Amino acid sequence: MSGFKLLAHQFRYDQKLFWRSPPTVFFSVALPLIFLFLLGAVFGDAAERDAKYGLLADQYLVPAIMTLGIVSATFVNIAMVITYQREMGVLKRLRGTPLPTWGFVGARTATSVVNAAMIAVVILAAGKFAYGIDVTLTRLAGMVIVTLVGSVSLTALGFALTVIIPSQAAATAITNMIVLPLYFISGVFGSTENLPPALATIGKIFPIEHLGACMFQVFSPSATGIGLKAADLAIVVAWGVAGMLFAALRFHWEPREGR
Repeated sequence: MSGFKLLAHQFRYDQKLFWRSPPTVFFSVALPLIFLFLLGAVFGDAAERDAKYGLLADQYLVPAIMTLGIVSATFVNIAMVITYQREMGVLKRLRGTPLPTWGFVGARTATSVVNAAMIAVVILAAGKFAYGIDVTLTRLAGMVIVTLVGSVSLTALGFALTVIIPSQAAATAITNMIVLPLYFISGVFGSTENLPPALATIGKIFPIEHLGACMFQVFSPSATGIGLKAADLAIVVAWGVAGMLFAALRFHWEPREGR
């Protein structure tokens, strides 16, 4: 069997693994929707527009929660699942199969992209019907580009994060310790305009801020064309390349706990 057929087989397996895990489906798909409607209930009546992107409060939430959903489906999910598979010996056994390394990584990345795209579409549909966000072909094109680039880059960072996670028990704590503060200082749970300068500067270092900025640019009423700024997209790509290189050099296939 060729490497590409093995990749396709692994992709189908990864998809089955995803959908047969109710907690994974809940946190990846349902939780972003819950955040969307809860935050919409709290802030949705605000008539003010975001000063930077010109979005109403409820419409601001749609690209913001899309960003959260993409991060959850890629970076968070990869870091937790791959650490679990490593510590349970699954990765070690995979090394003894004909599946090449690039096939394994490619299948996991394809799974992340598909899941992130599905989440983005679900949130967009909810935003359209619940909050009347404007959907055009150019905005859909921009959303596709951001979702694809963001998913691949954050998947690479998820693989990189497994290098520093020492055990299965630590995976959830370390992953959430990283993403939860970044959500708040990267504009996911509200505008960063009123943040202390130090926190705003920290947020701009990391890719979630720039991934979110790309989504906001796409849906901004003042956007022309697809609305994307190359600088923000380039920073997301740069983080993905750095994560890929780090994972390629330091990735662990064998359990680390108890060593």
